[in-house]
Amino acid sequence: MPRDHFFDWRGFKFAAKVLVLCIIAGTLGRYGLMYAAQSRSASGPSLVLIQETRPAPGKSLSLTLSTSTSRHIINTLTIADTVPPTGKFIAADLQSMVLTLYQEGVAIAKYPIRAKGEVRSPYQTSPGFYTVLKKESDHFNSIERIDLPWSIQFSGNYFIHGGPYGNDGAPVASSYAGGGIELSTDDARSVYEFTETGTNIFVYSPIRTALSSLVLDAIPAPPISATAYMVADVDTGDVFLEQNVEHSFSIASTTRLMTALVANNAIMFDKKIAVAKETFFVGDLLYPLLMKSDNIIAKGLAQTHGTEGFVDWMNVTAKSLDMQSTRFVDAMGTSTENVSNANDLFRLASYLAREKPFILDIANTPSKELIADSGNVRHIENTVIEKGSSISVVSVPVNGVERRAAVIVLNSENYAADAQALTDWFTQSALQGTDIAGTACLTCAIIPPYRKIQL
Repeated sequence: MPRDHFFDWRGFKFAAKVLVLCIIAGTLGRYGLMYAAQSRSASGPSLVLIQETRPAPGKSLSLTLSTSTSRHIINTLTIADTVPPTGKFIAADLQSMVLTLYQEGVAIAKYPIRAKGEVRSPYQTSPGFYTVLKKESDHFNSIERIDLPWSIQFSGNYFIHGGPYGNDGAPVASSYAGGGIELSTDDARSVYEFTETGTNIFVYSPIRTALSSLVLDAIPAPPISATAYMVADVDTGDVFLEQNVEHSFSIASTTRLMTALVANNAIMFDKKIAVAKETFFVGDLLYPLLMKSDNIIAKGLAQTHGTEGFVDWMNVTAKSLDMQSTRFVDAMGTSTENVSNANDLFRLASYLAREKPFILDIANTPSKELIADSGNVRHIENTVIEKGSSISVVSVPVNGVERRAAVIVLNSENYAADAQALTDWFTQSALQGTDIAGTACLTCAIIPPYRKIQL
């Protein structure tokens, strides 16, 4: 999204049934814009600063909001909880795959959702609150080389749109949704004509897991150099191993995970940015950002919305994920004042594993070749900095199901070695625990009382 595009949010009212409502205002650098926030429940994170309030019975609260990008609030409210009594509203249910238009609190039309963003891709459609940023009767995606008719942008890479087609006018695969929500072309036009810039959208996709707590074998924790660490299940919130998880430390290059998350939410991936005398697509620049901790690229991404504003959004995002002990002062991770603790970094890891796994995939890519706008090829190797902090998500097959755990390391003399030792511990404990649970020894199979982090 070009830095000189600004969008105003309209104030709208929520009925008393909204569970939690909050407001945050923070100055976004030199642009002097305002961030604001609204409700979340304790069982899900939201991309807003949290201040829990509860409206008096029978009364509604109003918000007047403005920002240069769409708000994105993730929570576990149902659609019925969020429909306002006045104005226009759109609810996209990614569970039932139905998009509903509301006018003055009443459903006036329903349309089947044909496709949503592909899981594990940069275009995976994430749940939460958004607003309509821009409308185009035909949006051209210069990376995929396709057109999206009756396109409604509601975040950096998210659109509601009709059936995509190629340069020859032929429709592309019906399963392709690009970055967002695909309707039939006729339905997309109806939604396009209904919406206005600033119309509020709620994308619903509940966080649900049928997974039970793992049984782990009682293997001693490995000796590691890190002052603080954690191993915890990203799907259930069970904490298996931890030390000094509330102590804050400088997180250095781990900052780039938040930089990538905010860039994904704010900047169109087909936007081009010039770095080091070459021009690349934003989506490609995430590779050197995460694989090499490239300061020039982190700086270039932050400048797309004004550096101070971008960093402020990083802090808003951290608070929204309930990372209450986390603070960022730059997007590069060069400042020692970028701090967090293991509890907070687990929340970031869990969110990335569920909603933005492509970011973790990029961070673990061994090598990559990027093609500049000029045609020049830049080869990138994944480099490891020995000291500091790290976040990784590991997977172990248990009874035919992939069980995922976040491995958090802070203030380490060799974080790669420490993370590997903790990964090996989790893998061995989980596999041997499965064997114990399958025996006749019932007491051996009792699940220990894990501390649980609410997701």
